[in-house]
Amino acid sequence: MKGHSKLRPKAIIGGGIGLLLLTAAVPSSAQTKDCQPKGYEELVKCAVSQSSEIQISEQQLKAANNLEGIASQWRNPELEAESVQKGSDKSETTAALLFDIRLGGKRGAAIQEAQGEFQKAKAGRDLNSSQAKLELILKFYRLNHLKHEIKIEEESVSTFSKIIGQYRGKAALSPEQEVSLSVFRMATSDHQLNLVKLRNEQEQLLQELSASTNISRETIQKNLPDHKVNWPEVSTQSKVESSPHMRFAEGELIAAKGQKEKADADAWPDLKVGPAVKIQKDGGSSENYFGLSLSMPLPIFSLNGSGRAYGAQKLVEAEMSRSLTGRKIIGMREQLVKKYQATVSTLKASITDKSAEEKHERVERHFFRGLVPSSLVIEAHRQLIELEEKRNESERDALEALGSILIIDNQFSEVIL
Repeated sequence: MKGHSKLRPKAIIGGGIGLLLLTAAVPSSAQTKDCQPKGYEELVKCAVSQSSEIQISEQQLKAANNLEGIASQWRNPELEAESVQKGSDKSETTAALLFDIRLGGKRGAAIQEAQGEFQKAKAGRDLNSSQAKLELILKFYRLNHLKHEIKIEEESVSTFSKIIGQYRGKAALSPEQEVSLSVFRMATSDHQLNLVKLRNEQEQLLQELSASTNISRETIQKNLPDHKVNWPEVSTQSKVESSPHMRFAEGELIAAKGQKEKADADAWPDLKVGPAVKIQKDGGSSENYFGLSLSMPLPIFSLNGSGRAYGAQKLVEAEMSRSLTGRKIIGMREQLVKKYQATVSTLKASITDKSAEEKHERVERHFFRGLVPSSLVIEAHRQLIELEEKRNESERDALEALGSILIIDNQFSEVIL
């Protein structure tokens, strides 16, 4: 009767490069610093430091920083052992400690791929953080715009209500006054509806900003920016090579080169070699044998031709993508510069808030003196709110264009618009 047992413990090596990014932990709001900004610039700095989106980007970069270490680490040795029992007094035991030697440059290719992935993560962090910061700034300006628009609408409703009250206080109304009263009531309803819409938007923005930055609504409202008056000049020369968009594309190219080299290296088999021992027992005698164990798959059926072809095509794709990204960024920057310059030029030439308010008050005084018809008062209020809304929208367009230009030029991190 023969008994047979075999033991082969093996080390398990962790897989995918991208897995580490998926397990990144995000700090909770309790971990963020409590700051009390005094002024708009401090508000932006505080919001950026506590923004959940920016914290996530930072955490992803920290995780990606370990990718090269994962790729460069050595594999653990592998122990193989086997024992065969022959009857009650005979046995044979063999054991080998095998070291995995990766031929063909697999380790170097994995390191290069990891370096490309890290560069992509760093560029992605820069781009995501800059875009999140720009979005915060635009929301702060929008809140300031809403404050002014709400004030105008409240004044319109108050003025129309006062006029309606005067008409109601009269003993009798002429046909023209009855029509004017009806028109003022409709105008009041129109401005009240718009006022509710503006307040709802204000409430939503405050809730979103407070939740994402852990800053109280009161603190945000106390430190909002004023209308932007000083607009900087922007260079027409492109600086796209340092942009996060190009650095991301460059990282993809480096990673693709590593993947191609890895595919080429996979045509070479991995060699497992190490010391081996064999012990034979027969009754009371025992014989020991020492030697070298070698294990290697034979590349007979496959030299990874399809894998190498795939890697070569992906490398061509990455090179084309990098070239296309460069052309797109250059064109995008040129378009943003034209948009910024045209919008700023229009803003500088437009009527000021003070001038518009003075003209508006003059129309109201003329109406109460009976010098202008009711339709002109209603039209003046409508034009005032429309002018404010369009000017505010243009200001946000100019800010967005300026911020996008600075992001492309890799100069937005220290700038507060």
